[in-house]
Amino acid sequence: MNQNMALLSQTEIDTLLNFLQKSKVGEDVMDQGSIDRLIDLLQSDRKREVKFDENVPEVHGKEERALLVIDAIGGVPEQQRCVLECQVDAATKFLRVVCRDEKKDAEYEITPACVSELRFRGSDTSRWGYAIPPVTFDRIAALLAVKYTKSVFDKVCCIFAEQMFGDAQATIPELYLPTTYDLIHHLKD
Repeated sequence: MNQNMALLSQTEIDTLLNFLQKSKVGEDVMDQGSIDRLIDLLQSDRKREVKFDENVPEVHGKEERALLVIDAIGGVPEQQRCVLECQVDAATKFLRVVCRDEKKDAEYEITPACVSELRFRGSDTSRWGYAIPPVTFDRIAALLAVKYTKSVFDKVCCIFAEQMFGDAQATIPELYLPTTYDLIHHLKD
């Protein structure tokens, strides 16, 4: 069966409705992929999760293994003692995502290019912009195998809500938020 879990397109829905109403398809024919998705939708009683596609790969598995390793740090065990923070650049007002090694009191800026290429680029000048979706911030923490504090996460949410909805206290749709499972695993005690 086709593993594409996308919803049916409007054309496919129209063809299906026509078929169901008249018990025939006529000249419109559903392709095998459409039929597979329809069968899967009808057989499944679970609610599908729709998440914001922020172009940051998901990290699967229970092991905390960093996919993006910072070269200036001696290795993954040292990286795991770091915390992820966000700062607002005073000059540009752009958000900066920073991995802070608390033991060495050193900062490593994580740019969009770092995340895109899954490697640390200390001299990179790409920027996040005025906000970053909270789910993206959480995925960066997973890629680095680091944690962040609740206050930092709240700050990311407030900045995002202010920039996207005009109010720092606005309710952020679930589409832009990490799952509870991810929060539990990435929030620092």
